[in-house]
Amino acid sequence: MFISWKRYQRRSDVLAEALGAEMVWRPHRATSKVLRPSDYLAHSRDDLALIRSRRPSYVLAQTQPHLPGLAPLLARVPYVVDAHNGQFQSWWRKVPGTERVLRGARLVLTHNRQADEIARAAFPGLRTLVVHDPLRPIPPAAPRGWVFVVATAAPDEPMDVLVDVIASMPDVTFATTAPLHKLPDGLRERAAALPNLHGLGFLDLPDYEAAVAASRAVVVLTDRDGCQPSGACEALSALRPLVLSRTGTTEELFGSFATLVANERAALAAGIRQAITEDRSLPGRIAAAREQWMWRTREELAQLRAHVTTEAAR
Repeated sequence: MFISWKRYQRRSDVLAEALGAEMVWRPHRATSKVLRPSDYLAHSRDDLALIRSRRPSYVLAQTQPHLPGLAPLLARVPYVVDAHNGQFQSWWRKVPGTERVLRGARLVLTHNRQADEIARAAFPGLRTLVVHDPLRPIPPAAPRGWVFVVATAAPDEPMDVLVDVIASMPDVTFATTAPLHKLPDGLRERAAALPNLHGLGFLDLPDYEAAVAASRAVVVLTDRDGCQPSGACEALSALRPLVLSRTGTTEELFGSFATLVANERAALAAGIRQAITEDRSLPGRIAAAREQWMWRTREELAQLRAHVTTEAAR
């Protein structure tokens, strides 16, 4: 069983599929963060009841927050934590109960080498395994002529830079499923007024994949070290050109084919122009990068399956 307190998250979906796990989504009911604790209580109660009724041999829990790990901990069912970067790089690492949940896990999955180093520094002696995002190839779609922006309006995404760049490129059409209503006042109004930015809202998985696959290029921005952006993996899954913020992590993981840029207006605009300019060598480099990525994750998943099988048998 794989528990994720999200409406949808591609890594969780593909990882659960690769492991043959039942996927349990727990989208938030409360839109206000002030009321979010009521969601946490309801989710924890429902998770505990589900685990006690199903009695899975193993549970995988996506964090942050660390709270999805409480139910298997209380039910005394072996569990693995799939720890996203915010678990170790935000205030969530200091919330009461975090260390107990992480150290109670049979294994903590981190997403790349740098993220693993950060996790081990935050919690010395933590049992970890690096598992990069498994890829599920996205089939081609009819071209839509847009540059697709993967964003969630999270704190690590420089949305102000993105809006500036879209405004400076009126001849290029952009589309995004980002929740633009969550942007700060002023920036939200600017984004809404851009004639070349199409807000698509939340899309079902087939429509979302088609939007990515139909793009001229995919743009993903972050200023967080150790972050392996899901949107970059989606671009790779769809074999689309990728414009990505340059960090040590993104250079190591995606540097063989992506256009890496600084998070500033001129660099991002130039990177987008470069990505949408025909390069006959690029499709081959993207395909080779995808094949190498999938080979590596097959090896990592084999290690995870062997661990889960051994621990569940105890």
